Amino acid sequence: MQLIPEWAPNIHPLIIHFPIVLLLFAVFTDTISIWLQKDWLYKSTLMTYFFGALGAITAYITGRIAADTVNPPFKAELTMSNHSDWALYTVIYFSVYAILRLIFIKKLDAANKILRLAVLAVAMAGLYLLIHTADLGGKLVFKYGVGQFK
Repeated sequence: MQLIPEWAPNIHPLIIHFPIVLLLFAVFTDTISIWLQKDWLYKSTLMTYFFGALGAITAYITGRIAADTVNPPFKAELTMSNHSDWALYTVIYFSVYAILRLIFIKKLDAANKILRLAVLAVAMAGLYLLIHTADLGGKLVFKYGVGQFK
């Protein structure tokens, strides 16, 4: 049994959707945890950020490997380069965010709602990076056909 199905050009498309969903879900549950003020939900959210960041690192690495396995048309080169750059920014942003949240978990547990909302706003800013990166990836596949069988 092979790891990559025959229809997939590489493992990147199989990996990438997990961190996208995890990071979106983390911000959603973070918002809910502030309003419900449930400690278990807050800690679960923290782990979701952590695993989302790990997934983003994995997706970035598989994306770099995938770039060497496809032959994009010349007009897609700039988009591919931008996608790679924005993916790196997203990985760094959410990795640092998750680490800082882990370091300051006790202080944020006891923090007032205003501080927790400010920390949530920082996470929401990261969603811009995530969505822009995903948009560029979608453009590569659906506009330029990168990674699709011909």
